[in-house]
Amino acid sequence: MRNINKKNVFVAVIAFIVILGVAYKVALAPMMKSKQIDEKIQQAKEYIVQNEFEKSIDVLEQAQQLDIKDEQLLLKIIDISMSIDGESAYEFLERYVDAVGENNLSSHIKNLLSSAKESPKQVELNVLEGKYVSPMEIKINSDKINIGSSYYYTINGETPDKSCTKYMGNIYITKTTTLKLIGYNQDGKCTDVQTFKYSIDESIFDELNDNIKSSKKLISETKVGNAIGNISKENKNKLQYVIENAQKLINNKIIKYNEANDINEELIDAIKDFKDNIIRPVDKEKLKKYINKAEDLYNNSSEGKKTGQYKSGSKSKLKSSINDAKEIYDNESATQKEVDNQVSKLENAINIFRRSKIKQQSSVEQKILGKYIVFANDDSGLGITKFTRNRIISGYMASEGADATIFSRRESENTVYYSTSQGEVTVRLIDNNTVDFNGRIYNLINTNELIGIVYNRDKGMANYEYLSYFDVSESDINYFYSHH
Repeated sequence: MRNINKKNVFVAVIAFIVILGVAYKVALAPMMKSKQIDEKIQQAKEYIVQNEFEKSIDVLEQAQQLDIKDEQLLLKIIDISMSIDGESAYEFLERYVDAVGENNLSSHIKNLLSSAKESPKQVELNVLEGKYVSPMEIKINSDKINIGSSYYYTINGETPDKSCTKYMGNIYITKTTTLKLIGYNQDGKCTDVQTFKYSIDESIFDELNDNIKSSKKLISETKVGNAIGNISKENKNKLQYVIENAQKLINNKIIKYNEANDINEELIDAIKDFKDNIIRPVDKEKLKKYINKAEDLYNNSSEGKKTGQYKSGSKSKLKSSINDAKEIYDNESATQKEVDNQVSKLENAINIFRRSKIKQQSSVEQKILGKYIVFANDDSGLGITKFTRNRIISGYMASEGADATIFSRRESENTVYYSTSQGEVTVRLIDNNTVDFNGRIYNLINTNELIGIVYNRDKGMANYEYLSYFDVSESDINYFYSHH
């Protein structure tokens, strides 16, 4: 009897364990299914990153079969598959509808079904048309298309239709390409053909990479310091900053040509600036020579208004340039570039100072300065020209003139050649009262004679208001009327 009881207890225990096991599996099943779904969703996403679009669709189908009536799972799958192909996403939707029945659909699912019947939308791409430096992946913005829409394309310029390559996740462009796209909905309605032009020039990308490598090598081989062959920390940081910006750019998947070209030019300039600022043995002999020359000029010159003297203020300007040059000469850390720049500046200062020297007027100029010629006195008006030291005043009475500022002059025998703001002017002195002015002969007249000509033509113009333009003073006019 005792043995029978023991046997019954044993059987009962075994049965209880089995029941617990089954209950555990039943309780655990939803969790296991959820984990399986999550794993497959993640796997599908990874396949998309790897451009394995068909495999991604297959895995999503497996995920849907694990719980085909789960609306939230369906929406996740649609969201992922839309980035591959709107038609594939629609197939997931159809399977769900078949499983749950049309009478059991939520309003959201019904809206999705309705949108599939709408006219297909033209696409927006992730890369704008333009010129780029490397092959690139073109993708359709899935947020801007309807579920159920499918797109077909060509890359040879031909017009696409359903017989052409179907868009599945991306279009890889490796060279200059004319991309054409057309979209269809489930009812066969189609979009207009869209055209996108892409130009690819990899040469600038290769050049930029080479310059990045050479600039990194330059930095690694140049120490920061004050010794010969060193570079300052500031100049090193400048180049490093440009390198980092260039590196960030080339790490991008999509690089515009003009961006690569701009950073490449900036890097070339930065490399040159870096090399120019490497501390080298400095030759200051030429600078010393110009300092001595400038000081000799300064010490043996005087300011004034007489011939041979220099215009007021010219010596102080030269002295300032000398001091700047001495500061660079005495600076032990000065670079060769700084020394050479200072040589150029001091040489220019010396030339400017020499040009400020007051020279004796030429004999031709002495005879024409302050004199007038009348180049017109007819129905066109009264045309007058006056010769002064700094400009040639010319124009018609009561009209706008065309003053010519004199930049330089050169005399040869009885002729003066002027370089002016209005071009080249030639004045040849025929005799004390006659000149050849730019190839035409005119009489030279003085101020009083000019006023007389104006008076005889139109008394109303023989006054300061009209004649002041031609450098006639009020005292000149008063003198004329007091002796007229």
